Amino acid sequence: MSYEKNQESIVRQSTLKFVGDYCKMIGTPLTLKELVGVTNVIVDYCQNGYSKELGERLDRVDTAIRAKFEESL
Repeated sequence: MSYEKNQESIVRQSTLKFVGDYCKMIGTPLTLKELVGVTNVIVDYCQNGYSKELGERLDRVDTAIRAKFEESL
């Protein structure tokens, strides 16, 4: 495995764990599709840095998580 692929794999694993822990912390379960989607957005940030497009994606993710959080109250 190349160094870049190994690094990408580590970032994905760490991010997926973070997203799972975050969901537990706020008490809002996400679907598998949502977990993967949030993970992909954060991995994109880790690999490419912040951009206007990424900010918009983060806003949409945050809005969706907040809506699920409010539903579970």
